[in-house]
Amino acid sequence: MNFLFDKRMQLDLFDNSSKTCYSCKQTKVKLEFHKHKEMRDGYINLCKTCFYDGQKKRRLENPNSRKQERDRLRDRLGHMTRQEYFAKRLLNAKGRKASSNQYAHRRRLKLEKFEFTELDQFVFNEATNLKELRKEATGFDWHIDHIVPLNHKNACGLHNAYNFQVVPAKWNLTKRHSNMNKYFGGEI
Repeated sequence: MNFLFDKRMQLDLFDNSSKTCYSCKQTKVKLEFHKHKEMRDGYINLCKTCFYDGQKKRRLENPNSRKQERDRLRDRLGHMTRQEYFAKRLLNAKGRKASSNQYAHRRRLKLEKFEFTELDQFVFNEATNLKELRKEATGFDWHIDHIVPLNHKNACGLHNAYNFQVVPAKWNLTKRHSNMNKYFGGEI
């Protein structure tokens, strides 16, 4: 007959309410030992007091051991120190602000060069009226949307009569700067 012992059976076989510490040679209750799943009975062979005394002795012999271990892990895992983190954060903040300013400058230049014709003004006013009528009829908000977005990585739409449409606000907010083609099965 072949017996297979699982962890629980092994623990039951060796389960005594006491254990002897190999350092101080005292027999103590198992609660005085740390648990360790690799040990046969589930507890480490060193009682808690001897374990803590050993830890204290090692710390006193080498006071920089924790710092050295932390530095070694930081080098291996690539973690930054607190000072490095804040310096990098400060640099990135400047970079984000600079890119934001460049974007705003490009938008202002586009608007300065743009001419809004009478047709564009008429269609925009009609779209505004249609938006208000649809809001009264349906009970939810409508937006004036640009079919081709004004700012997109692949295309730049114009703010003119041929690029306006009146759509539900919820749909327009989910569309954001994406092109209409994604809603008609195209890719962009």
